[in-house]
Amino acid sequence: MDAQWRRWAESAQQPVAITGAGISVPSGLPTINRSWRGVPLREIFAAQMFAGDPARFFACYRELMLEWREAVPNPAHRALVRAGVRIITQNLDGLHQVAGSGDVLEVHGNLRELVCQHCQGVYPAHVAETNPLPHCPTCAHLLKPNIVLVGEEVRHIATAADWVGQCDLLLVIGTKLEMAPVRDLPQIARERGVPILACNRRAEEMLPALFA
Repeated sequence: MDAQWRRWAESAQQPVAITGAGISVPSGLPTINRSWRGVPLREIFAAQMFAGDPARFFACYRELMLEWREAVPNPAHRALVRAGVRIITQNLDGLHQVAGSGDVLEVHGNLRELVCQHCQGVYPAHVAETNPLPHCPTCAHLLKPNIVLVGEEVRHIATAADWVGQCDLLLVIGTKLEMAPVRDLPQIARERGVPILACNRRAEEMLPALFA
């Protein structure tokens, strides 16, 4: 562990972390690059797939839900809680909240809920477990997982930019930041001269050591 990194971590008063799928891999969860029955998850979780083949979409969704339910936070999630780090996450799994983080922006939504795009009703994800095509109990329209699909706009990006604009340490954990507009957030910190620490692998070892 670089001594300068430790000094930055110890002195930070408003640390912020941008996290991606890599932080949850040690918890047993997949990245978006994994495939389902030969089809990349990136293609399954696309607006076009949901609109054109919702039965296939929900078949994959139900299988992933089983993995998500068994997942628990790992030492990387817990280290961020202890350090009081604000979280901007691209993940859908909710493990930051389960670990105890209070300030969390889920820019891609979450797997915990299903929403009705007609009446805006919100329902727990288990509604989809036994129903191949879950429909809204109120208005009978098809429910949609409360996630941002490929082809849709991310959420909370203005608030995320504000958080990065206020931080005095930025962590980029488990993500290569390949997708706009989240990939542009570090530039806000860079222009202010804020230290940026990137860890794309083994965050479950690095973060506990950094915030020991």
